Amino acid sequence: MKIKSIIISGLLLAGLGASTTSCEDMFTAENNLVSTDLTPQDTLWQMMGIVQRMQKLADRTILLGEVRADLVTVDDIHASADIKELATNQVSTTNSYNSPAEYYDVINNCNLYLSKVDSLLKTHGEYYYEREICAAKCFRAWCYLELAKIYAEVPFVTEPVLTSDAAEEILESGSKADMKTILDFVIDDLQKYPYMSKNDDLRQDYGKQTWDGYSYKKFFFPVRALLAELYLWRGSYTGDQQDYINAIRMYHDYFCFPDEEIAVGANYTAQWLNKDFTLRLNLYDTRFYLAKEAACVLPLDSVEYYGNTTDLRAVFNSQYSNNYYPAVVPSQAIKNLSKSQDYCYYKYSSSTARDTIYGSHDANSYDDPLYEGDLRLSSIFNSTSNLSESQYNSNYNDMKYYNAKYLSGSSSVSTDERMASVTLFRNTILYIHMAEALNRAGFPETSFAVLAYGLSYDVLNNRDIISQDEFDRLCEIKSYGFTLTDAKYTDELSAKTTGSFVIWPSSVFATPDKDNSTAGGGTIVIDLTSGASLTNTGIHSLGCGDTEYNKYYYLDDSVTLAGLIEDIPVPTYASVNTLNSRSTAADTLRHDSLVAYNDSLLRDYTAAQAEVDSLNNVYLHSESVTAKRIAHVKQLILDEEALEGAFEGYRFYDLLRYQMQEGKVVGGSSATISMPEYMLNDTEKYGTPTMSGRWYLKLKDR
Repeated sequence: MKIKSIIISGLLLAGLGASTTSCEDMFTAENNLVSTDLTPQDTLWQMMGIVQRMQKLADRTILLGEVRADLVTVDDIHASADIKELATNQVSTTNSYNSPAEYYDVINNCNLYLSKVDSLLKTHGEYYYEREICAAKCFRAWCYLELAKIYAEVPFVTEPVLTSDAAEEILESGSKADMKTILDFVIDDLQKYPYMSKNDDLRQDYGKQTWDGYSYKKFFFPVRALLAELYLWRGSYTGDQQDYINAIRMYHDYFCFPDEEIAVGANYTAQWLNKDFTLRLNLYDTRFYLAKEAACVLPLDSVEYYGNTTDLRAVFNSQYSNNYYPAVVPSQAIKNLSKSQDYCYYKYSSSTARDTIYGSHDANSYDDPLYEGDLRLSSIFNSTSNLSESQYNSNYNDMKYYNAKYLSGSSSVSTDERMASVTLFRNTILYIHMAEALNRAGFPETSFAVLAYGLSYDVLNNRDIISQDEFDRLCEIKSYGFTLTDAKYTDELSAKTTGSFVIWPSSVFATPDKDNSTAGGGTIVIDLTSGASLTNTGIHSLGCGDTEYNKYYYLDDSVTLAGLIEDIPVPTYASVNTLNSRSTAADTLRHDSLVAYNDSLLRDYTAAQAEVDSLNNVYLHSESVTAKRIAHVKQLILDEEALEGAFEGYRFYDLLRYQMQEGKVVGGSSATISMPEYMLNDTEKYGTPTMSGRWYLKLKDR
């Protein structure tokens, strides 16, 4: 077995090298201070020490966000007592996952680093420690966001706690900050970075080294993506539309930064390859060990002896060490949601031979019942018989269950080897969060486009997808720190669109042209716009096929569409008098009469069509229809967050944020869990809600 150890690699040493004293399981006070004259090597060790402390947060971050929600079922017999507590939302203050101390350990070391580093030191005209300072501020901001999500209100300190007495004084004061107070500070603290013409260059790579296939840059948060998340949460908490606009801006700038563009991609999907739904291709599980899919990862040691490890692989998978009983498996709720989706297969043979076929909703039509509907769940979760072992040991499960999100590309797992990294930010999830911000900011058409089509020049300029009204308002959302243009926008459109959200450079981003796709050798080959290098597909298509052709996946329902005016006058030539003369003169007269009549009808038809289009446009952009669109897309987004993000630690907080946005989280730290009404009203699709208790965990009493 190959041992993976950050410490052995020579970077993640023991941080500040300080002995520590715990005070009420909250703050860790550093007793041995480091020199105030930090050399580059000192800052390296300190920064890697912060990363090492971040390692301890891997399991609790994922499990607090997943096990408390509705997408997993916990094994009541074989799961640990702490995990079973999470599942019931009756979490005691002694639960190992209910420990803010590790978050404050990171925060305190960030505070200490920021208080000692020479932020004004310059070499070659640039601030020498800028990358590490940005990293420390990002780690601190992320930890505070997590604490606010978990506890609602927490002690808030931005200066290092150096002694036990100082820690005691903070706790004795009883002072706590809510989410808005925390986010106000950390957003302001990071505000200067988006104004810089840097993106990945704000992340240190320490000599372009790699770990578990990831560049060292991936150890640090991309500041624009982090700011987007912070704005999304603050907007959710306060309802301030400007926060959603700022979130949209930051997501766009992160995805579209020149030479570092990021797309969803159409290649790594789960799909049926034929209209009979018998030939299936799964490349979707590949997304979970692709370096380009991960925006930020935590590097971890693979052997406990050498440092901090994660137990997530054993929590989600059968292993010898757990007698092949994973602690959690997919719940009936995620199975119901997955099978309720409509898989769409678009068959293109020629311009005159096209067909759209939908997957059966008879589970007996498939070899595996998980194949019904969306294919993502079946692509990452599978089971196999274990009778060959269980027949000799009654303690063993007679089945093995595997979750590909925690296998790093393996089809089976070793007892001794653990995961060498855990993803904290994933790019496809960030795209869905951008769709969420777009919808909440009043851009439901563009939000829906992220789910159904993927963003590109062609999509944004298709007025059947993005209306002129939304396009114009998107042009008002301008980038920070750099300016994007597209040569396809000319004349007055050039000035209007420059540096705005609508610029997804056509030289880079394109959506799939499935009228020119071919299947061969188990691979779908999709033509892109000439010159484009990245495919930006609709996120729902990752598991549901050709969503852009799917009549069951819509922005406007039948009731809304019924309000459109469809009675357009059709040109007719029946009233033209028949001219019987066969003379040349008569033929000419007949021709001239027909042309004149046709022109008249065409003018009338064009005028009528323009009037109808105008009325329809007013109707579709009435406040009532817009509100209805936003409400519908809200549901699509929350469902998509489940279908795409299941088991990754997002679900509990997605539900919290949704209910927060709806004004349903009241009572501060004592707020009681409630489920979205649309889920309560559709038990066939969502099942009976299993979540109860309180949104926030309780801090240990003084």
